[in-house]
Amino acid sequence: MEQWADETNAANLVMMFRVPTSAFRLLSAFWRLNVAEELQYRANFIASALGTVFNMATALLTLSLFFHHTTTLGGWDYWEIVVLLGVFNALTGVIEAVLRPGIGQLVLVKPVDAQGFVSFRQLDIWRLTDIVLGLGLAGYALFRLGHTPSLAQLIAFGLTLAAAAVVVYAIWVVLMSLAFWFVSVENIAVLFDAVYEGARYPVSAYPGALRFLFVYLIPIAWTTTIPASALTGRLRPEIGLAAAAVAGVAFGLARALWRTALRRYAGASG
Repeated sequence: MEQWADETNAANLVMMFRVPTSAFRLLSAFWRLNVAEELQYRANFIASALGTVFNMATALLTLSLFFHHTTTLGGWDYWEIVVLLGVFNALTGVIEAVLRPGIGQLVLVKPVDAQGFVSFRQLDIWRLTDIVLGLGLAGYALFRLGHTPSLAQLIAFGLTLAAAAVVVYAIWVVLMSLAFWFVSVENIAVLFDAVYEGARYPVSAYPGALRFLFVYLIPIAWTTTIPASALTGRLRPEIGLAAAAVAGVAFGLARALWRTALRRYAGASG
């Protein structure tokens, strides 16, 4: 009897690890398929890159109009905000390449974790150029500032950028979870774009009410302002730690909301 119990526990332990492994293999297979499919349309790379360059040029033109009448914006000078715009564009690349392709694919599949499956099953590889162009813009702006980030600042940037990606993902999952209450998911993508646009400028440039909103309620202040602060030497260590904490809390809340939405869906359909 004891041997049977041990064998049962061992089998359960194997199953605990088999599902994540299977999910990873399945997502890897989907990504390989997406890459093979996208490589048939290499002209999309040129169109995507040109579109990104045009958007960056438009953003820089708008920024130049601001600075035609002022020397700072929220305490940031022109090239510091260009660094922030580069970070904004890099995170946009993550959204467009990884998250947005799955917004209309709310398919629940077992034993694959539904949240991970919906979030990462599709990939738009050409939009990964947004990340490269965004980081390139940030690097050029640092050159114009005459600022070379130290190793500690680069490490802080990497960590806060990862935290920013988690926050962006959490916001995306929260909005995606709303699809269980609202039928049209296209409007969710529009809502996300409207929210994320606020990250295009430093949070200090906004009035008090919006600053509170973007820091505590819809935490987009932690997506671009903090990594850009790390690159430009503005970031204080305690703010960097807070960014990691915010990412953890945001992910936990998004995960909880997703599970609540799934239970509601299962209850309504069963």
